[in-house]
Amino acid sequence: MLKNNISISHLQFNQSNKGHRFSLDAVLLAQNIFPPKQSRILELGCGCGVISIIIASRFPDVQIIGIDIQKSQVAIARDNVRINNLRDRVTILEHDLRTLKGGDLERFHYIVCNPPFRKKSSGRQNVSCEKLIAREEMSCTLNDILVVSRKMLVNRGELNLIYPAGRIAEVMMQMRTFNINPTDLLPVYTKPDHPAKWGIVKGRLNSQSELTIHCPFTSFQSDHCL
Repeated sequence: MLKNNISISHLQFNQSNKGHRFSLDAVLLAQNIFPPKQSRILELGCGCGVISIIIASRFPDVQIIGIDIQKSQVAIARDNVRINNLRDRVTILEHDLRTLKGGDLERFHYIVCNPPFRKKSSGRQNVSCEKLIAREEMSCTLNDILVVSRKMLVNRGELNLIYPAGRIAEVMMQMRTFNINPTDLLPVYTKPDHPAKWGIVKGRLNSQSELTIHCPFTSFQSDHCL
């Protein structure tokens, strides 16, 4: 069952009433992607399509493919692309990212992912399978994301991830093992006088650039992305 209940700027999004629903982390990631003109972008695990649609609305010269393993999410994402009049620039595919091969699609300048961030069986188990797949590393792990990113990025292409702050060190270490060098870190704070909740991490394939740690983003003070 769908419910049209989310409006971001001029965009409209349907979501599942009982399944996984996107939250602020997805919007933050989408608002911190800055592709040049004519970029090809791949979103891994696109869910209802919110990240791809926000990026496409901000950058009218990019082409985006979003993939998701869940048929229900793919159907919702395709409908969201339609109602936001972006079918000419955003394509949604039902696909298991773990089976993507280098020759399946043309290579991409950017890969974007708001991945399942909990270790398998570490969260509540009395939730829907759709929510578990979106939240826990059941069908997609950090290693899976890095394997496919290594295959699908052009040389010096950029990977963009958002993870809980407690996993950022792990993310950066694993990125380097795939020759994706971390180049940018944006800490995200959601409450005053509390540690960062998330971190947006960017890395470039076959790059030797040094890491830039950006000024913290405080979502409790800024709502410009909503």
